[in-house]
Amino acid sequence: MSYQLFLGYTFEGTTDKTFLKSIIERTISNILCLYSNKDVEIVLIPFKKDGEGFVEQSINSIRKGYIDNSTDIFYIHSDSDDSTNSTVIKYKFEPLYKEVSEIDEIKGCNIIPIIPVYMTESWLLADFDLLKKEISTNKTKAQLNLTGNPEEFTDPKLKIIEALRTTNSELPKKRRKDLNISDLYQIIGQKIEINKLMSLASFKEFYINTFEVLKQLNLIDYHINV
Repeated sequence: MSYQLFLGYTFEGTTDKTFLKSIIERTISNILCLYSNKDVEIVLIPFKKDGEGFVEQSINSIRKGYIDNSTDIFYIHSDSDDSTNSTVIKYKFEPLYKEVSEIDEIKGCNIIPIIPVYMTESWLLADFDLLKKEISTNKTKAQLNLTGNPEEFTDPKLKIIEALRTTNSELPKKRRKDLNISDLYQIIGQKIEINKLMSLASFKEFYINTFEVLKQLNLIDYHINV
């Protein structure tokens, strides 16, 4: 009999919702495939934000997930809008952890932050070869102005938009896909390799945090570390 792993998550926008759904499911599947011999069914439920401010919105979502749906893990998404996650941790997550710890009915919930550096779009850029394939271009990183570590781009979303504009404008009309950035979240979320994402510090932290909670839930060998 399989173990049902109930997961909840919040998101900042509809495109984040689409992308993160695939990333969460595939990250957990990757960890379980590598480190578990248990039969696990993943049940992932998105929760819209409701309330005033980050802490209240998160707690309202956690209540719905943990109390009403018995979520084993609750993922909270917040872009860092900065070069590190330290500000988001200090001013959003630490107050959230404190508040949750004081509410008996939800203090047992396993909360995992999802904090892409600057914004979610930096994760879309972790695999340049995949991006090239999906936007139908043979241009180099330099030609698309995408050279460097995606986590060092202060506006990775704009970088992708400009790369799409360059590609669409230079292709003959017959070959144009005329893709918009909104078309890429689901495609890349479903196809990007986990090992490519692991090159990004923010994703690696998310991966390790997930691994540790799965270990606490006895779904993987307790003696294994990543």
